[in-house]
Amino acid sequence: MIVVPQVAFHGQAVAMGEELPPVRIVRELVALGATEVALLDLDGVVAGDVLPGWVEAIVAVAGVPLRFDGRLHDGDRIERLARAGFRTVVVDQSAVFEPMLLRWAMDLYGPRLCVELQVDGEYVFDAPPAAFGRELEEVVLDLHFRGVRRLLYRDVTSRELPLQRLLDLCDRAPGMRMTYAGALHDVEAVSELAMVGPVLEAGLVRSDLVLDGALDLVAANRAASGA
Repeated sequence: MIVVPQVAFHGQAVAMGEELPPVRIVRELVALGATEVALLDLDGVVAGDVLPGWVEAIVAVAGVPLRFDGRLHDGDRIERLARAGFRTVVVDQSAVFEPMLLRWAMDLYGPRLCVELQVDGEYVFDAPPAAFGRELEEVVLDLHFRGVRRLLYRDVTSRELPLQRLLDLCDRAPGMRMTYAGALHDVEAVSELAMVGPVLEAGLVRSDLVLDGALDLVAANRAASGA
């Protein structure tokens, strides 16, 4: 497992005027030891029309693999990001419940694709009405059957690490690799999460924790690899 700082930004602020693109922040994180960086467009507008110029720049200058997560929930957005050069692209949970959209994303991205699941305990959070009440395990097994091999487990409600649930899911879906986003705030939590084993490919942490010195990224990755 590796620890990946996630830069969350409002796409509305940078898509048009490009006044605060996160290029500088990514370079600072790399200088602090990041071996991969995730970008989270909170508004989901960066890929909505025309990619802003800084997207190409950030891929060129980062020097490490980059992930992009920005509400990719239709074919045009998914196709647009395919040309941006990101190592990993996270497709919105909407694709989980739209088989044709998921199939298109899988064909387009192959192993670069990571599918988001928003998790509320044993259930999928904010599922569409037709899928309301479906248990998390059922959804994961269905995705595994359809060929998905990388999941972003976005823990929406829990303040504790769902270690046993992650272990159970990985046991039931062999070959599935997961990225965890949730209650990960210090080196101790990183070490605990890493005990899940190699099926967990990454844990996302807020970039401000790293930039403010609250989380030593080098120590966190050492703890992750040591476990």
